[in-house]
Amino acid sequence: MKKLDEGKRIFHVMMIFLVIVWGLEYAVAKDALDHVDTLIILNVKYFFGALLIAAVAKKTAGFRLPDKRDVPVLIGTTILGHIIYFYCEYAAMATVPVANITIILGFLPIGSILIEKLFFHRRTNGKLILFMMVCIIGIFLTIGADFRSMRGGSGRGYLMCLGALGAWLAYLFLTEKIAYKYGSIEIALWQTVIAWLLTSPVMVPHVAELPALPPRVMMELLYLGIVSEGLCFLAEVTGLEKLGPTISAVYSNFLPVTSALFGMLLLHQDLVLLQYLGGALVIAAGFLVIREKDRLDLQG
Repeated sequence: MKKLDEGKRIFHVMMIFLVIVWGLEYAVAKDALDHVDTLIILNVKYFFGALLIAAVAKKTAGFRLPDKRDVPVLIGTTILGHIIYFYCEYAAMATVPVANITIILGFLPIGSILIEKLFFHRRTNGKLILFMMVCIIGIFLTIGADFRSMRGGSGRGYLMCLGALGAWLAYLFLTEKIAYKYGSIEIALWQTVIAWLLTSPVMVPHVAELPALPPRVMMELLYLGIVSEGLCFLAEVTGLEKLGPTISAVYSNFLPVTSALFGMLLLHQDLVLLQYLGGALVIAAGFLVIREKDRLDLQG
């Protein structure tokens, strides 16, 4: 068990980096959405993300063209994990409080475990489910003591949240199916390029509008592309390849913690004792989920 954990330590560090950056993305994307349409943000994000990933690939082992039999899977996973997921998430931000979105997405690991159990016959146990539920309780506490905010948002916004949840679960398992054939950089590159190509027709009529955007919004778009899409997507695909879909999904539960942290640091939002307690529960329960999942996988 100890050797397994040590061998995966660097990948856990990468996933921690990812949730820190994605925690900041909520604030950045929400501000950018006040000035730019969702699909335009996605296209700019994928363009800069693809440039960065291509540069990384060129400096490392290079990249190969995908097997033509895998192209439909790459297109399908791109549509699920890049187009549908982020479109649903960003669209939900327009009508649903960000805290509520993070709660719904906090059910990702439970959905992942159910899929592993039902369709892949992978081991699970009561401890794993218990730790997951403690994580969910921690998320509820982390979003704040005023639970009246949970009534905020539209029905369409919550459907978008559920759409994002389903799309990301499908993306994790379908990408895992081809991860053994290619390096994580190759998968990240081709999925990002495909996402950029798929969203480009929407972008073409609006290219001339980009220079007129406020400098702050341009910096936000660069952040979303280079850091959030480029660096984080490399971390996400590598983590998926090395840690599996369930553990990768567990890290999404840390997003309310990082979101609350950035709210305190950047937006000067006050945190109450319950929120600190909730953050501690999320981190502790998440660690226990990861440790228990590693133990079950090791036992086969």
